[in-house]
Amino acid sequence: MSQELSRWYRGRLAGGPFRTYDPGECTALEQELGLPLPPAYRSFLAAAGGERLDYSVRLPACEPEPIQSFDSLYQLGRDDAGEYGWGTLLGEYRRSRDGWLAENVPLTGLLPIARNGGSDVLFLDLNPATHGQLHAFVHAIAWPGYLGDHVFTKVADDFDAYLDSLFIDPDTAEDAWADVAGSDPSDPWRRTVEEWLDKELPTWRAEAWATPLT
Repeated sequence: MSQELSRWYRGRLAGGPFRTYDPGECTALEQELGLPLPPAYRSFLAAAGGERLDYSVRLPACEPEPIQSFDSLYQLGRDDAGEYGWGTLLGEYRRSRDGWLAENVPLTGLLPIARNGGSDVLFLDLNPATHGQLHAFVHAIAWPGYLGDHVFTKVADDFDAYLDSLFIDPDTAEDAWADVAGSDPSDPWRRTVEEWLDKELPTWRAEAWATPLT
């Protein structure tokens, strides 16, 4: 497993750790799915992968909560215990067929590829007629001002288009900076966060939460 903290891919920062890309694991996944992975997603797995994409996406169908995030990425291959466990693409695919997702989502041809802390799930569509599209299932929250009903909605035409649509939510930016602001300016992760914010939010240093650099 690579010790890299992050990798850039199509202008987006993926967070590690990063497993070595194994084409055989792609083949094993496709054999179980009975459907091929789209080239755009396969390219991402080969060049970046990682465990996190700390970005948000706008989903109009989720009003009054249109800003959603699927920041925890599922991993190609086996986990550290040598199993297709939680957080692996094949493991999550298998579990989705028997769990609560099967009761709420038309899962035929859908591969879960990411989630967030609220168990909302991002899917890659492998069905021939819609091959490569991304969809999301977002839970309802029984509280005023939140999503009143579960939503299943299209997110993007393909994985590259999904990456292009991502942005940093201001709250995410503030939290990311708060985590590193007190560290030494030469700290590698602090420097990475600064580069990420400079690229995605060029005016972030003028925000009240952006404490002076030391």
